[in-house]
Amino acid sequence: MNNANEGGLRAPERSALGWEKEEYWDLDKLDDETRRQFDVCHGCRRCFNLCDSFPKLFDLIDESETYELDSVNSKDFKPVIDACTLCDMCFMVTCPYVPPHEFAIDIPKLMLRHRAIDYKEGKVKFTERVITEIDRNGKIASKIKPIANSMTSLKNKPSRYVLEKTLNIDKKAKLPKFTKPSPSKNLLNDKAPSYGEEVILFSSCYGSYHNTEIIKAAQDVLKKNGVDVVPYYDGCCGMPQLEQGNIKRVAKQANEISNKLSKHIDKGRKIVVPIPSCALMFKSEWPLIEPTNENIAKLSQSTMDIDEYIMYLFEKNGLEGSLKPLDKNTITVHLSCHSRAQNIGPKSAQMLKLIPDSKVNVIDRCSGHGGSWGVKKGNFDTAIKVGKIPTKNAMKCDSKYFASTCPLAGEHMKQISDLEAKQDLKSINKTYHPIELLALSYGFK
Repeated sequence: MNNANEGGLRAPERSALGWEKEEYWDLDKLDDETRRQFDVCHGCRRCFNLCDSFPKLFDLIDESETYELDSVNSKDFKPVIDACTLCDMCFMVTCPYVPPHEFAIDIPKLMLRHRAIDYKEGKVKFTERVITEIDRNGKIASKIKPIANSMTSLKNKPSRYVLEKTLNIDKKAKLPKFTKPSPSKNLLNDKAPSYGEEVILFSSCYGSYHNTEIIKAAQDVLKKNGVDVVPYYDGCCGMPQLEQGNIKRVAKQANEISNKLSKHIDKGRKIVVPIPSCALMFKSEWPLIEPTNENIAKLSQSTMDIDEYIMYLFEKNGLEGSLKPLDKNTITVHLSCHSRAQNIGPKSAQMLKLIPDSKVNVIDRCSGHGGSWGVKKGNFDTAIKVGKIPTKNAMKCDSKYFASTCPLAGEHMKQISDLEAKQDLKSINKTYHPIELLALSYGFK
C-alpha cells in the first residue's frame, strides 16, 4: 500500500453504479464485497456514532465466536443494511478510506445494492411501497386536506393505530400536514442588483403538497433580488424510491424530468431547489444512475440549493439592501445530512449571517429522521435516539428562531424537543427553512 495515499484529505470520488450490468445483481459477488468493506470498517470503527448501522455491525462482530467477521453469518447482516438511512455522512464526512483510496469504501452504495436486489426479488412489501408514492398520495390527500390531516394527526389515536397496523407507520411519529398552495404575489424588482437573472424553482413534492410556505418565501426573496423565477414541479425526484432500492423507477424519473428541464438549462437558467434531498438527487444520485445521459449531466451542473444560490447572488452582485434585523437576533440553524452531502459548505449559515445583527449557531449532526425510513414502526425509536444529541444542542442555544435546511428533519427535532423539554431546557417553538428567515428579514410574512 502506498502510504502517501493514506487518509481522507482528498475529495471523495464515486463511479457510476453499474446497475445495468449483470454482476451488480450477483449475490456471491455482493457478499464478497460486503465482507471486504465490513472488515475494513471493523478495523477502523471511526463511524461508530454516526447511525445505528455501525453499532449493529460492530456488535455482531464482537459477539461472534472469533470476534472477527469470519464467524459472522451473512444472513445476520440484514439489520445492519436496514438501519442505513443513505444519509451519506460516512462517505462524505467521516471515512478516510473512500475512493480514490485503494480500499474504496462506500457503505451507502453497498447498502443500496443490497436493497436493489431485495426490491428486484420482491422482498419490499406492498405497504412500504405505498408510503413512497408521494405524488399519488399527495394529489389524493390535497383534495381532502381536512380529512387527511385529521387522519394523520397524533391526536387521532384510532386512525394512527390503523395506520400503524396497515402501513407500518409508527403511531408516535409526527407526519407532515397537507397545505394549500401559497403563490407569491410580489412583483419582480427591476431595481435590484441581480435583475436579469432567471431561474427555475423546483418546488419538490414536499414544497408542493406539505409546506408551500417555503416555496412562497423562496419566490419572494428571489423576486426581491430581481430574479425572474418560474416555479416548476413535474414529479418527485425519486429519493423515497431510491431508499427502497427501486433504481429502475428512479432512472425513469430522472430521464423524464431532466429531459423537460433541458430546454430551460439551454437558455442559461439555473435550477434552484429548496429541499436538499432533491438537490442531492439532481447533482449526484441521478448522474451515478444514468452516467451517459447528457440531459442529466447538464442538470447536475446547473442545479443549486436555494441557500447556495442566494450566496451566489450575494458574491456576484450583492443582495437587495433592505434586510432588517429580526426581533430576536439569535438564530440556530441545523445543516441536514443531505445539505452537507452536497459538499457546498455551510451556505445556509452564511446566508443567515447576512441578516443584520444576527448571531447564528450551527448544528451539523444528523437529526435521525431519514425520510420515510424514520416514520416506520421498526425505526422510529432509533430515529428519536439518533436525533437527541443535535436536538438538545439546539435547545441549549435557546434561540427564538430555529431553522433546518431539511423541513422533515426540523419537524422531527421539534418533536424530540417536546419530549425532552425540562425546566432549564425549553422546547423548540417553531421550525423554519433558512430561506423563510431571510424572507422575514425582508419584511415578508
